[in-house]
Amino acid sequence: MNIGTKSVKFNSNHIEYITYSSAEYDRHSIKHVVYLKAQKKISDQEMNQIYILLDIYKLYEMDVHKDSFQNNMYHSKRNLLR
Repeated sequence: MNIGTKSVKFNSNHIEYITYSSAEYDRHSIKHVVYLKAQKKISDQEMNQIYILLDIYKLYEMDVHKDSFQNNMYHSKRNLLR
């Protein structure tokens, strides 16, 4: 092996995907609820309310295949069992 020689190879079989422009899709990061909680920027009550809204969305609006339903995590149920 020659330590002084470096090379790079690229696969010629590449896939190009069409994506949304920055005007159509905001790619800026959001403050995650767990981050906000760790920084004491939201209360326990506010965090629980967010999780309740998330659970309601999952139960009534999100399309989930019947065989995958058991794979969803429901925060409210977990909090009630504590």
